Amino acid sequence: MKKEEQNRISIHRKMEKEEEERIWIHMDLVIEILSRMPVKSLLKLKCLSKEFSRIIHSRNFVDSCLACSSNRSRLLFYFHFYEDNTLVFFSAPHRLTCSILPTRHDMTFRGVVGTSLRSPPVRGLIFCTFGPNQHVLCNPATKHNISLPQNQMLRKKGLVELLIFGYDPIFDQFKVLCISVYKIVKQPDQYQFWVLTVGKDGNIWRKIQGMPPHLVPAMRKHLCGQTGICINGVLYFKACSKNQSYTHPGNTTHVVSFDLNSEEFSLIKTNSHLTWFSKLIDFQGKLAFLSRVKDCTIEFCLLENKEWSSKVFHLPWAQKYSRLEQISDSVLGICDGEIIFVPPKEFGFTWHLSLEKKTTRKVDFHDFQIPSNRNHLVVFFSNYADTTVSL
Repeated sequence: MKKEEQNRISIHRKMEKEEEERIWIHMDLVIEILSRMPVKSLLKLKCLSKEFSRIIHSRNFVDSCLACSSNRSRLLFYFHFYEDNTLVFFSAPHRLTCSILPTRHDMTFRGVVGTSLRSPPVRGLIFCTFGPNQHVLCNPATKHNISLPQNQMLRKKGLVELLIFGYDPIFDQFKVLCISVYKIVKQPDQYQFWVLTVGKDGNIWRKIQGMPPHLVPAMRKHLCGQTGICINGVLYFKACSKNQSYTHPGNTTHVVSFDLNSEEFSLIKTNSHLTWFSKLIDFQGKLAFLSRVKDCTIEFCLLENKEWSSKVFHLPWAQKYSRLEQISDSVLGICDGEIIFVPPKEFGFTWHLSLEKKTTRKVDFHDFQIPSNRNHLVVFFSNYADTTVSL
């Protein structure tokens, strides 16, 4: 009995010693360490315990990852092969080097029709449209995707949709704004406004009050996020007056905002340099766009404190393209103080224009094999981040 008691005491003292020698790491430091790891490694770690899984998929952890986006911010592009309707994602890091190596995301959708990415990536999620009233949210980094419910109130005949995907940081909700219009010959266009809160409200589309009645939204064919953009919980998109044609040289183009929290529309102060073909971009949490092109110069317009300011820059290749539309379509976005361009029909490299130094540099895609099949579409986005956001 005495021997058993001694053994228990010995084991207890050993456990106390191990407890004293154990190094406890504060949870904030754990999150900081994990946030610097690639998503592929994080997905393996979450299998260790429920606690790890909870941390990796939490909002605080995703926010921490996005806060150090300079370490993981990437270009995102995809190939849409028309012959077999295949969609393949690639991404490449933003680096201050002359070459980068894109990484293929083994996430392929087959048998889809009319695929397009309607909005820029939001917190690592991509909003895809496969046809009228058929939408999917996917995360290329985790290879997860979900189909969004169809709006049963929309009929397909004559339907045109403007869809913008965004995130409400106040209530931690992803939302989709849908502006539908029925274009029927010899009849006035009929506009309807809908909102879907992903995974909430029974996952159904809700009809909401529309935008100012004297305006009509830009229903232009999607080109690399031309439909609109989400910045700090607010969606921005273009519109013009009902009695004007967007092709008319005297037409005034407006910017309309939609607050994802209050679900209300507002009109942004007009900028005379904004055109129907200008692409709205996010500059460090502020709305911006590129304007006039003359020879090799462009104008960068930025909205600060509800007022517009502008800067003029030189682009070495801008003279090749006579129209603003061609330049605007090639804009990917802004990362680390650089505007990133992909010259039209010249896939294989990007131009980076420094807003501070007013210099340009060319970045080649190193050892990247461009598909030989020419029957494809390539679409780019900037400021994509690999995240563990769960759907």
